[in-house]
Order: sequence, then structure tokens, then C-alpha cells
Amino acid sequence: MRLVGLIIVGLLLSGYVPTYSSESSPTPQIAAVANALKWLDSNQNLDGSYGSTPQYYQHWAAAAAYALWLNSSSSPKASRAYSWIASQMDNSSSGIWYEADIPGEILYSLAASGNLGLLRSSSDYAALSNFQQSNGGFTGFAEPPTYAPVTSAVDTGMALWGLIHAGAVNASSQGKAASYLFSLQNSTDGSFALSSHTIYNSFESLAPDPISLTALALAVLRDASFPSTDSRISRGLDYLERSLSAQFKSRVDASNSTGHVYAASMAAIAFNDYSRSTDAYASISFIVAKQSADGGFHDQSRGSAASNALDTAWAAIALQQVSHGPESGASLPTVALFGIIVGIIALALIVGIVVYLVRRNKTQTQVKSL
Repeated sequence: MRLVGLIIVGLLLSGYVPTYSSESSPTPQIAAVANALKWLDSNQNLDGSYGSTPQYYQHWAAAAAYALWLNSSSSPKASRAYSWIASQMDNSSSGIWYEADIPGEILYSLAASGNLGLLRSSSDYAALSNFQQSNGGFTGFAEPPTYAPVTSAVDTGMALWGLIHAGAVNASSQGKAASYLFSLQNSTDGSFALSSHTIYNSFESLAPDPISLTALALAVLRDASFPSTDSRISRGLDYLERSLSAQFKSRVDASNSTGHVYAASMAAIAFNDYSRSTDAYASISFIVAKQSADGGFHDQSRGSAASNALDTAWAAIALQQVSHGPESGASLPTVALFGIIVGIIALALIVGIVVYLVRRNKTQTQVKSL
């Protein structure tokens, strides 16, 4: 049996049984996150804001803060951004209080990261709630031709999202806001419009197209406890799935596909919220393919090919929230386990043959000695 032991040791040392190192090269998704976070880190202003005129880009900082925080809750860059946007919320003349969507996004970011304690004014919640109208919607979008603020899906969605996560909305107000959002849903294709008179407006940075509008509405409604079994939710998800096939179909050759990376990011978050993993992974693949050489992202609706903090941050948020799927190598543990099992079986067969040969040789030797 010493021979058998030597063979087993030899097989193990030779690497016959498959082994897999946990230290492998990063997947495209992991690499994309790292590069996006590096871009956000490098392009932050000293006070935590973003952009050359930060007083107009508080929503950039809100998204960037959350993306950085998701990667590390102790990130000094995230802390700096959170301190800055909290100060913007507390300042009634900061410029964010003309519409509901930007303070709503800021409140969502602060609440989701557990940084509500940075707010110094208790009136911030009331100020945001005051944007809600009798129809349940929140105002902010300046609709042509009068350009007077009206209720919209983006203002209602972002405001409700922030208030829900902050625990600062009662059941009645939440229900009215949800009903308003559903009133903007197209009963035919399941998409959500911007307002009762406008399907979408590319200048609405937090929802510049029907895909991002629909994805935002669905993500908010999920947090308002509407399940995927609700027919209105399933129609919306089906619309996103069709849009995924039509708009994000070129996941490898990004030059043949549209540049709505912000819409893809919001869609990935919505798909992930409702456990539509395959669609979420497909959206993630598109996002990875659209990353710029500098590590940032830009949506074609912005009118500029330069990377910006808003698109980069929401892409980073989606990349971090959607767990790594089959396309990014998540199936490796199963493959490794299968390989190990096959190796063990093969080893057992070899050992069995060796034992049989040793015993037969021993028997033949004993017979000859007689």
C-alpha cells in the first residue's frame, strides 16, 4: 500500500486534481467600477462638489457621494461630498429649492448612506414635502410654452424616493404620489411619461428619456412596496426589457449602439430591484462597453462627449448594486466544484486500479512460492 500512497501524493503534487486560485484578474465589471471611482476621486473639487460651477450641479455631488460611499463607507471623498450637499440642503438660497427632483436625489443619497445626521435644519423635509400638489405629484419641471413649474414624473419620483428612505412621508402622501406616477404610465407599452402633456424632455438631467423615466418610476415604486406581480409594474418592466433589446443590443461593439448609458444605469437598478437578473446583467454589459478611456461616463443626451460626474456616478452605483453575473465570471465556483469532483473520481479510479494490480501481483507471487 506504500506504492498507492506514493501515487496519491504524486498526483496531488502534480496538480492532477483541479484547483482554482481566489486571486484572479478582475472582471470587466470590477475593473469598470474601479476606473469610474478613480475618475470621481480625481475630479472632485476641494469642498466635495463637482463641476466648474458647482452651485448648478448639486445632483452630481449627491450621486458621486453615494457611489463613493458604496465602495467604502469610510471614504474621505464621500464624506466631503456628503458634507457639501447637506450644507446645500440646509441653505434655502442654495439654488436647489426651485424644483423637487434635486433635493429629492440629495435626500435619497443622504438617507441611503445613513448620513441624514449631517442635516442641520429640520425644515428640509417639510420644504421638500411642500412641492407635492393636490394631484399627488411634485412640481419642478418647467413645461413649455409657459414654462411654469408643473408636476412631473422625475420630480415626483426623486422626491418620493428621498422621503421614503428618510422615513419622512406618511402613507397618504406616499399613496397619492404613487397614484400620480401610475397616471403617467402608457397603458399600451408600459412606459412612463414626464408629465401629462410631455412624454420626455432631454434637458431633464435626472430622466432625459422614456427609458430612464420608466426605470426611475419603477425603482421608486418598488421602495413604495409595489411588487413585480402588480400588472402595472410588470408592464413597465416588459417595456424596459424591450428597450434593452432595441437600445442596448450591442453589448460588445458599443459603436453600433446608442449612448444612453444613464438610462442603462437606471434600468439596471430597476431590473435588479425586481430580481430580473438576466436583464440587469445585460444592462451592466452595455454600461461597461460605454466607459470612456478616462474611466468616466457620459450620456449622449448631455450634448457633450466629455465624462461627467452624474453619469459616471450612476453608472458606478449600478455596477456596484448589481452583483456580478454569469457574464462577469460568477459561475466560476460551480465550474471549480465540478472540476474538483471530476478530479476526485478520476483519482479514485486510478487508486482502485493500482490497488487491484498490487493485490494481483502479490497473489501471483504467493502462488509461485508454493
